[in-house]
Amino acid sequence: MKKMKWKNLLLVAACTLVMPLLAQTAQADSYVDFSCGGSHCAGTVTQVGNVYSTLGIGGLVQGVAGGPDYQTGLFDLIFNTSTTSISLLGNAAAGNDSLFGTILGVNPVAISGQTLLALTVNWTSLPTDFQAFLNASAGSSIGSVIYLNPNGAASSIDFTVTPTPEPATFLMLGIGLLALGGLVRRKAFNLAA
Repeated sequence: MKKMKWKNLLLVAACTLVMPLLAQTAQADSYVDFSCGGSHCAGTVTQVGNVYSTLGIGGLVQGVAGGPDYQTGLFDLIFNTSTTSISLLGNAAAGNDSLFGTILGVNPVAISGQTLLALTVNWTSLPTDFQAFLNASAGSSIGSVIYLNPNGAASSIDFTVTPTPEPATFLMLGIGLLALGGLVRRKAFNLAA
């Protein structure tokens, strides 16, 4: 019995030492925010049935101090919910990068004569400076919103790009769950005996 406890203790110690090697360093507070409001937004969104699209809403400014491309110019938002494509195109002359992704979900909500269009996005192609800042090769936007006037003009936009967890994070979670399951099974087996 004493030998079994030492084995378990050594297993836990080994896992504790190996886990940091498998995981990437996470920056929980890393995000990039793009927004515009009022007269800064320029562009309209077309709605045909359940499909929303725009050829470009300009005037988005990055609002995170210290982030990549911080306030070096304006970005244009282009998307089409039927093709699920979306992009934030930066002004190349100002040194801004462009982000490309896939729309995973669309939720339009009518509020006081306006339409709040909430998009869930998987940013599959991030520029290298964004990857370095977010410490991830991909990003996501959950609950990013566009407020549309009755004529489809954008009155306000807020898109936040956060890091997508890397596979090492899921590997670490899976190993932890397997170890926990093994311990519970062992305890149940010992109690039954």
